[in-house]
Amino acid sequence: MENIKLNIRAIAANMKISIEELARRADIAPGHLKQVSAGNVKMLAEDVQKLSKLTGIPADNIIA
Repeated sequence: MENIKLNIRAIAANMKISIEELARRADIAPGHLKQVSAGNVKMLAEDVQKLSKLTGIPADNIIA
């Protein structure tokens, strides 16, 4: 889960947006994505796919 936490932060930083904005753009609940980025909850497979579609980053790389 540590890798996903770091990947979420890195994706947002690379896009120069907040985690909340990343969540909104990907159609993910902002509070949930913040909890994922804090390492408090697991990332849902559906959310990984949404981030992949938004960013063009393969899902396997997001969860790696």
